[in-house]
Amino acid sequence: MEDRVYSKDIKTKGKSLFAKNEIKKGEIALIIKGEIVNKPTIYTIPIEKDKFIDDSNLGRYLCHSCNPNCGIKDKTKIVAMRDIKKDEEITIDYAMIVSRYENEMTNENRICKCGEDNCRGELGEYSKLSSNLKKKYKGFISEYLLKLNK
Repeated sequence: MEDRVYSKDIKTKGKSLFAKNEIKKGEIALIIKGEIVNKPTIYTIPIEKDKFIDDSNLGRYLCHSCNPNCGIKDKTKIVAMRDIKKDEEITIDYAMIVSRYENEMTNENRICKCGEDNCRGELGEYSKLSSNLKKKYKGFISEYLLKLNK
Protein backbone atom coordinates (compact mmCIF):
# COMPACT_ATOMS: atom_id res chain seq x y z
CA MET A 1 0.00 0.00 0.00
CA GLU A 2 2.94 2.37 0.53
CA ASP A 3 3.38 2.55 -3.21
CA ARG A 4 0.43 5.01 -3.27
CA VAL A 5 2.41 7.73 -1.47
CA TYR A 6 5.91 9.17 -1.35
CA SER A 7 7.65 11.56 1.01
CA LYS A 8 9.46 14.80 0.31
CA ASP A 9 10.62 17.81 2.28
CA ILE A 10 8.53 20.94 2.61
CA LYS A 11 10.28 24.06 3.91
CA THR A 12 7.58 24.89 6.46
CA LYS A 13 6.93 21.36 7.80
CA GLY A 14 9.84 19.05 7.09
CA LYS A 15 8.93 15.74 5.46
CA SER A 16 5.38 15.12 4.36
CA LEU A 17 3.48 12.59 2.24
CA PHE A 18 2.19 13.06 -1.31
CA ALA A 19 0.02 11.00 -3.65
CA LYS A 20 1.95 9.13 -6.35
CA ASN A 21 -1.25 8.95 -8.41
CA GLU A 22 -4.85 10.06 -8.05
CA ILE A 23 -6.58 8.58 -4.99
CA LYS A 24 -10.38 8.45 -5.13
CA LYS A 25 -12.65 9.31 -2.20
CA GLY A 26 -12.97 6.26 0.08
CA GLU A 27 -9.77 4.62 -1.13
CA ILE A 28 -6.93 3.75 1.23
CA ALA A 29 -3.96 6.08 0.80
CA LEU A 30 -1.75 4.44 3.43
CA ILE A 31 -1.84 1.79 6.13
CA ILE A 32 -0.10 2.68 9.37
CA LYS A 33 2.10 -0.19 10.48
CA GLY A 34 4.92 -0.66 12.87
CA GLU A 35 5.89 -1.72 16.35
CA ILE A 36 3.28 -1.58 19.13
CA VAL A 37 4.65 0.52 21.99
CA ASN A 38 3.30 1.64 25.38
CA LYS A 39 4.63 5.20 25.36
CA PRO A 40 3.53 7.90 22.89
CA THR A 41 5.95 9.99 20.84
CA ILE A 42 5.39 12.60 18.17
CA TYR A 43 5.29 9.77 15.61
CA THR A 44 2.96 7.28 17.30
CA ILE A 45 -0.73 6.73 16.64
CA PRO A 46 -2.90 5.59 19.56
CA ILE A 47 -4.88 2.42 18.94
CA GLU A 48 -5.91 1.53 22.52
CA LYS A 49 -5.36 2.84 26.02
CA ASP A 50 -1.57 2.86 26.49
CA LYS A 51 -0.99 1.17 23.10
CA PHE A 52 0.44 3.05 20.15
CA ILE A 53 1.76 2.17 16.70
CA ASP A 54 5.23 3.54 16.10
CA ASP A 55 5.32 3.71 12.31
CA SER A 56 8.94 3.59 11.22
CA ASN A 57 7.85 3.71 7.58
CA LEU A 58 6.19 6.45 5.56
CA GLY A 59 3.34 6.85 8.06
CA ARG A 60 5.62 8.84 10.36
CA TYR A 61 5.52 11.66 7.76
CA LEU A 62 1.73 12.01 7.76
CA CYS A 63 1.21 15.71 8.48
CA HIS A 64 -1.63 17.50 10.21
CA SER A 65 -3.96 19.91 8.44
CA CYS A 66 -6.95 21.83 9.75
CA ASN A 67 -8.50 21.10 6.33
CA PRO A 68 -7.48 17.45 5.79
CA ASN A 69 -8.07 15.33 2.72
CA CYS A 70 -7.84 12.04 4.65
CA GLY A 71 -9.20 10.46 7.79
CA ILE A 72 -8.70 7.16 9.58
CA LYS A 73 -10.67 3.92 9.58
CA ASP A 74 -10.13 0.64 11.43
CA LYS A 75 -7.38 2.23 13.59
CA THR A 76 -4.70 2.05 10.88
CA LYS A 77 -6.15 2.82 7.43
CA ILE A 78 -5.62 6.37 6.16
CA VAL A 79 -8.56 6.90 3.80
CA ALA A 80 -9.31 9.69 1.33
CA MET A 81 -12.21 11.91 2.44
CA ARG A 82 -12.36 13.37 -1.07
CA ASP A 83 -10.60 12.79 -4.38
CA ILE A 84 -6.88 13.53 -4.10
CA LYS A 85 -4.84 14.62 -7.12
CA LYS A 86 -1.46 13.21 -8.11
CA ASP A 87 1.34 14.96 -6.16
CA GLU A 88 -1.15 16.49 -3.69
CA GLU A 89 -0.08 16.40 -0.05
CA ILE A 90 -1.76 13.69 2.05
CA THR A 91 -2.99 15.20 5.33
CA ILE A 92 -5.09 14.30 8.36
CA ASP A 93 -6.40 16.35 11.25
CA TYR A 94 -4.54 14.90 14.23
CA ALA A 95 -7.78 15.38 16.19
CA MET A 96 -9.05 12.33 14.28
CA ILE A 97 -6.44 10.17 16.02
CA VAL A 98 -5.39 11.94 19.25
CA SER A 99 -7.69 12.53 22.21
CA ARG A 100 -5.34 15.00 23.87
CA TYR A 101 -1.61 15.58 24.03
CA GLU A 102 0.47 14.83 27.09
CA ASN A 103 4.25 15.19 27.35
CA GLU A 104 5.03 13.67 23.95
CA MET A 105 4.63 17.08 22.30
CA THR A 106 6.26 20.35 23.28
CA ASN A 107 4.24 23.55 22.93
CA GLU A 108 6.47 24.49 19.99
CA ASN A 109 5.76 21.16 18.24
CA ARG A 110 2.02 21.71 18.68
CA ILE A 111 1.97 24.91 16.62
CA CYS A 112 0.05 24.24 13.42
CA LYS A 113 1.84 25.06 10.17
CA CYS A 114 -0.86 23.91 7.75
CA GLY A 115 -1.45 27.37 6.27
CA GLU A 116 -5.16 26.70 5.64
CA ASP A 117 -7.71 29.53 5.86
CA ASN A 118 -9.46 27.68 8.70
CA CYS A 119 -6.22 26.98 10.63
CA ARG A 120 -6.85 26.61 14.39
CA GLY A 121 -3.25 27.55 15.22
CA GLU A 122 -2.38 24.31 16.99
CA LEU A 123 -2.43 20.60 16.25
CA GLY A 124 -5.82 19.04 16.75
CA GLU A 125 -7.05 17.12 19.76
CA TYR A 126 -10.37 15.25 19.65
CA SER A 127 -11.27 16.59 23.09
CA LYS A 128 -11.13 20.15 21.69
CA LEU A 129 -12.96 19.59 18.40
CA SER A 130 -16.15 21.55 17.83
CA SER A 131 -19.36 19.59 17.36
CA ASN A 132 -19.44 20.83 13.74
CA LEU A 133 -16.02 19.31 13.00
CA LYS A 134 -16.96 16.07 14.75
CA LYS A 135 -19.97 15.88 12.39
CA LYS A 136 -17.83 16.74 9.35
CA TYR A 137 -15.30 14.05 10.26
CA LYS A 138 -17.91 11.38 11.03
CA GLY A 139 -16.74 8.04 9.65
CA PHE A 140 -13.12 9.18 9.57
CA ILE A 141 -12.27 9.24 13.29
CA SER A 142 -10.24 6.55 15.05
CA GLU A 143 -12.32 3.73 16.52
CA TYR A 144 -10.22 4.10 19.66
CA LEU A 145 -11.34 7.74 20.11
CA LEU A 146 -14.98 6.93 19.51
CA LYS A 147 -14.92 4.16 22.15
CA LEU A 148 -12.98 6.38 24.56
CA ASN A 149 -15.46 9.25 24.23
CA LYS A 150 -18.76 7.34 24.49
